[in-house]
Amino acid sequence: MSTPPQRLESMESSSPIVTRAVAAGLHAEYCNSYTFSWIQRAGLKILGHFPQSVARFAVSRFETLAGLDPRLLQGFSMERLALERIGDYAAVQGPFPAVVLGAALGGASAHISLALGAPFLPQAFVTTLRGGSPDGDVQVYFQRSVEVARRIASENPGVLTIQHYDPIHDEWMTRYVNHLRFKLLDLPQVYADFLCRNLEPGGSVCYLDCQAQWLRYRVGERSIFQVGGWGDISPQEFLRGSERIQTYCHATGLAKSDWRLDGYPLESGPESEWGCEPGFGEALETFCEKEGYRFVHIILPEPHDYSRLAYYAYAKLLQEEERKPAGILIEMFSQFDAFAPIEAGLLPLWLVFNTWDSLAFLRNMRQQFPENIPVFFSPLSTFTNTPDLVSWHNWEIALQGLNWHNIGARATHYPADALALTNWADPLRRWIAQHRHPLHTRLEAQALLKIADGLRVDAQHSTWPSLDTYTM
Repeated sequence: MSTPPQRLESMESSSPIVTRAVAAGLHAEYCNSYTFSWIQRAGLKILGHFPQSVARFAVSRFETLAGLDPRLLQGFSMERLALERIGDYAAVQGPFPAVVLGAALGGASAHISLALGAPFLPQAFVTTLRGGSPDGDVQVYFQRSVEVARRIASENPGVLTIQHYDPIHDEWMTRYVNHLRFKLLDLPQVYADFLCRNLEPGGSVCYLDCQAQWLRYRVGERSIFQVGGWGDISPQEFLRGSERIQTYCHATGLAKSDWRLDGYPLESGPESEWGCEPGFGEALETFCEKEGYRFVHIILPEPHDYSRLAYYAYAKLLQEEERKPAGILIEMFSQFDAFAPIEAGLLPLWLVFNTWDSLAFLRNMRQQFPENIPVFFSPLSTFTNTPDLVSWHNWEIALQGLNWHNIGARATHYPADALALTNWADPLRRWIAQHRHPLHTRLEAQALLKIADGLRVDAQHSTWPSLDTYTM
């Protein structure tokens, strides 16, 4: 028996976490965001009893082992990478009224997909390759994978390659590994086949077209280099530098803090992780016209706008079943439970990260929270104290007055709680087991589009009306 080929995509990245979670939810099952062997799980539990510094050191070294040998990308095929995500739905039976594609916006995309009763397929993929930049030298990181990125772009005309270097939010990883992202500019045949097999006649292809923008360097015809990532540090600050960045680099031992990539043109374009590239949406629309499916194009400016969309979508489902929400579930990044809101009638609120922009979004949305219901808060372990990190105290202030329960990193170990990686969802699932009340209604894609259109209009006027506006 031949050995199966090694998976190319990092299983801890957004796309596989979302597809696995949605597939499990469609099968009426929970899914753990992070997959660990029993040895890894035991090790993380032991680390959870030590100070944060010990966990940070150990977890960063483990990430080194997770990096792929760049030679595995010889003969790279985008179809193979897309097949990995389609394989997550092997146990799920269609046909479905809709399929969702586009930006893998963590819990937001997962909750939207399950609100429609639809599978999700991503536009972006990422591999984690061995070799980083130990001292923060941008040229060292760039040279690690630039030739691989250019070759893959040249051999795969329907793909954009992006070298993503975030020496702040990913500092504990980028010392040892480098991230190479791929974005679809066209519809792969394996995706087209999946849609034809799994969509009901006349069904909807729902495209989440996130318009998140960033500064990036053009290093090839279809190759990009991006410095920094979404949070409360702007792309201009990443490239220009600042006092707080200098302080951070000194504290973490990064000798280099000038991350400009000289010799290449700087442009504004879709952000590496959350933004959608042109081409893919147009290919989906052409496919729908040819095959007789409805193309539902949902365009919103930023990642948190899709979180707001998911929140109002579940409010609409609850209203249609003439029910009040059983609680609110506040999640972060890849630490989300896609099935919990369906299983218990919760309102999901996904935060991009544990940074100040996410706290501002939470404060804004708190105005919409129904009173006198439990709030489950899942603070994220990122194993680094970034300049834009929200302190535990400020999370407490934002949640003050709510009946909130911590189901994530412990206050004593935030933001480097190794133990929380293994069991963060357990308290939530125990509560749901005692308060199970599944949602049976699902939204139609056109109803979701109507909510999104209202959100886009309100965003232009910088006003957010009451929850009832979106559930009428």
